[in-house]
Amino acid sequence: MIPLRVIGVAHGILFLSAGMEYQELLRDTAVEPATVLSVNGRRDGTVVRLDVGRDEPRLTVQLDPRATFRDGPYQMRLRRPLQRSATKAYAVASVEPAIATNAAQTGED
Repeated sequence: MIPLRVIGVAHGILFLSAGMEYQELLRDTAVEPATVLSVNGRRDGTVVRLDVGRDEPRLTVQLDPRATFRDGPYQMRLRRPLQRSATKAYAVASVEPAIATNAAQTGED
């Protein structure tokens, strides 16, 4: 599980950021087609891109037009990649709002 924070939302695109300590792990992570943003078991968007060329890696999510934007902490789950992404050790399994107990653990110092 990788904690994420919202750094922006515009025109149906949600921008999430992971801390610098996750940069190396995310360099070895693929984004595969149809990776979901899940809210309460409902698909609220699709992960489009993972940009690790920054100090804080950024995840870009295309929100479903019917989705209601939720501000607050999110988390990313990783899994083994599908065969077509096998050049990376991990793939993004899903992105979801962080549960309350995890939210306290992801606060900044």
